[in-house]
Amino acid sequence: MRYLIFIFAIILVSCTKSGENKDFSSYQSKWNKQDIVNYEFTLTVSCFCPQEIAGPHIIKVVNDTIESVNNQPYDPETQGLLMTIDELFTYVGQSIDRNPYKQTIEYNSTYGYPEYVFFDFVKTMVDEEIGYQITGFIKN
Repeated sequence: MRYLIFIFAIILVSCTKSGENKDFSSYQSKWNKQDIVNYEFTLTVSCFCPQEIAGPHIIKVVNDTIESVNNQPYDPETQGLLMTIDELFTYVGQSIDRNPYKQTIEYNSTYGYPEYVFFDFVKTMVDEEIGYQITGFIKN
């Protein structure tokens, strides 16, 4: 009986992981097909970090490049490393590949971008969790 439970658990975990990757790929494809290169959104970072990094940050993207943050020209040296939606997809894909202890990803049903992302990479480590939330998306 324990053997059957063990086999069932392996199958269940395998299905869950491939389903997450399938969702990621299908939503990334949905985003890419729309070819949106000019947009604005608010990004809030959930982390054990200073408020300047956590935000919220109003980000304006022009031609797939961050042009401004909070109505100021973007300078990663002073404003931190923020991401476009394409860069967020890259980060999410790399994070999924790391096989995190916990992850939550919610996608926008209209455009396909990740609206909420949370990763806890190591069960026994404190304060390494990271989350990103996108609100107020406007296509320009």
